[in-house]
Order: sequence, then C-alpha cells, then structure tokens
Amino acid sequence: MSKERISWSTKGIWYEACAAEGLCSFYFGRDRETSCKSFQVFQFNEGKIGETDISGVIAINVVDLYSNKAADLLTKGGEGGVYISDKTTKEQRKYLEPYFTNNIPGSILLKKVLGIKYVDIKIEREGNTFHITMPYGEIKLSYTPGLDGKNPQKLENSPFGIYLSDIKICNTHYWKYNDFGRNWQFNNRSGVIASFDLGGKSKNF
Repeated sequence: MSKERISWSTKGIWYEACAAEGLCSFYFGRDRETSCKSFQVFQFNEGKIGETDISGVIAINVVDLYSNKAADLLTKGGEGGVYISDKTTKEQRKYLEPYFTNNIPGSILLKKVLGIKYVDIKIEREGNTFHITMPYGEIKLSYTPGLDGKNPQKLENSPFGIYLSDIKICNTHYWKYNDFGRNWQFNNRSGVIASFDLGGKSKNF
C-alpha cells in the first residue's frame, strides 16, 4: 500500500444483473429468502488513479453475496472474482488491482476477492440491448421501457445513490458464469444500468 494518499477519480457506466426474478428486493430495502448473486460490469469512460489514466478500461466483478438481509448488503457484501480487460497496461494494472481489492469505492459489493484475471471483455450494443462477454461468463440485458414505450424506467432516491446515479431498470434476458467453483445460469432476471462518478484520496493503492 502507498505511504501517501493517492488521488483517484472515476466516471462511467455500471451494468448489473442478479439472481432475483423481477427487480431485486434489495433495491427496496427488503430481505430475500436466500442470499443473492451479482454480475457487475464497470465501463470507465474517464478516470485517473494518481497520474495513471484508466479511461477506456472495462472490468467485471462477479459476487456471491454472504447475507440475505438488505441491511447487510453494503457492509457485508460477498466474495468473488475480478476480471479486468487484457488490453490494460502494466501501469494501469498496478493501480486497478488494489482499486478492486482494497475496498476503495469501486467494488461496491465485493469484500473478498478470490482471484484476479486479465481477459478479453467485449461490450456490444444494439438499440437498447447490451451484450457483454468474457471467457468465464456473459450477460445480455435491455432497458425496460416506461409509459412512453421508449425511455427506460428509472429508480429514484435509491439507497445505492451514494455510489450511482441515473439508475435505469433493465430486463436481463440471461446471464451465466462459471469460475471459482461457481456455475450459474439465470434467465429473465433483475438488471440495472447506472452512471457512477466517484473520487477521493486513499493510501490503499
């Protein structure tokens, strides 16, 4: 870890799907009967950690949550793998690894990292549908249209507003994952796409 506090800032798009049918109860502060699972994609449109530019980086967290309690979600989180684009440089990786493993506000739900892998990650968009792939999993989700039939429905005043803004509700057509002893496949599940704009200073790099 750094002896000095290093400035960091990130802006981008967050894509997330979980195991819940319908919109996940955690977004409404309700508990679940069982703990959930989360597939999260971070698309950094802008970003710097220290003097290192991380613009254009894509990363994925897949999280097996520890608790079924909504109150535990942000404090207890869960465990899982981190996948970072193999197009990143050695200098970018030097900062991205601690960004996702040391509870800097970039992981959101990931508290215990089972491993980090550098892989080919692709994001493809066709209209309001997004298809994201990597070697260990993929996700396909579409905006859920609102009353006008065009613009997506949104979540307002969400507890996740501390990290996210412009939270748009999605239908996740499917998502699947196979790594670190997990082999999951879900169809027609909860999903959201949101913006993040975060920053601060930390010694945890």
